[in-house]
Amino acid sequence: MAKRTAKKTPLVSADRVRKGWQGPAGTLIRLARPQDADAADTLLATSGDGVEFLPQLRTAIEDGAVASTLLAGLAGPKAYRHAASISFTSQPMTEALTTVCLPLVATDETDRTIAALSATAPGTLIDMAMKNGYGLDRAMALSLFVAKIHGLAVTEHARGQGIAAALLKRTWQVYRQLGYYVVYGSYEADRDLATFYSRCGWTVHAPGEPFSLDPIALPFRLGAGHDQCMFTRWR
Repeated sequence: MAKRTAKKTPLVSADRVRKGWQGPAGTLIRLARPQDADAADTLLATSGDGVEFLPQLRTAIEDGAVASTLLAGLAGPKAYRHAASISFTSQPMTEALTTVCLPLVATDETDRTIAALSATAPGTLIDMAMKNGYGLDRAMALSLFVAKIHGLAVTEHARGQGIAAALLKRTWQVYRQLGYYVVYGSYEADRDLATFYSRCGWTVHAPGEPFSLDPIALPFRLGAGHDQCMFTRWR
C-alpha cells in the first residue's frame, strides 16, 4: 500500500501578498494600499477601544514602505536577514518596525474594503524585554520572530462568511514561512470569540491568563488585563 505524503502548503511570494488571494464570498485578500487606510481604520475601531492602524504604520502604508522587510524575506532566510539588517540599521526604530508589520484587507468585487487585519511588531514584548535588561538592538530583534495581531474586523453585512478566518490564515501563512515562532493577540472577554479563534487553530487563554515565553527562552510572560483574553499560535 502506497504511503501517503503530507500535502505541502505552497510558498508565498511578495507578489502574491501584494496582488492578493481569492477569499470567501468573492473577496480578495491582499496587502493594504493607501486607498484602504480610511476604511480599514473605521473597521478596526469596531474591534476594540482605540484600535486602528498605529500612526507610523498608517504612514508606511501610505508611502508604500509597509511590510518591506517581510516581503523581501519571502524570497528565503538569507534575503530576510539581509533586508532586516538594512531596515534595522538605517532607520529610526518606529520606522524599522513598520517593515515587519503586515496590514491585510479583504475587498469585494468593487474593490471596497470590507475587512481588515493589522499585524504588528510586538511592542509590549519589546518594552518588557528592555525593562528586563535587554539592549535596544536585542529587544527589537524579537520582532523578527514574534508578531502581534493588533486588530481584526469585518463589516457587519459581510460577517459569517469566513472572511476573518481567511485573513488569519494568510497572516499566519506569511509569518510561519518567515520562521516566526509565535503570533499572538487579545480581545475583550465579553466579545465571546474563543470558539472562533479555536476553530481557526489558535490557542485561547482564559481572561487575564498570561502565556509563557519559555519556548523562545524569555524569562517573563505576556498577558493582558482581567477583561482580556489572549490568543496564540506557535510554530
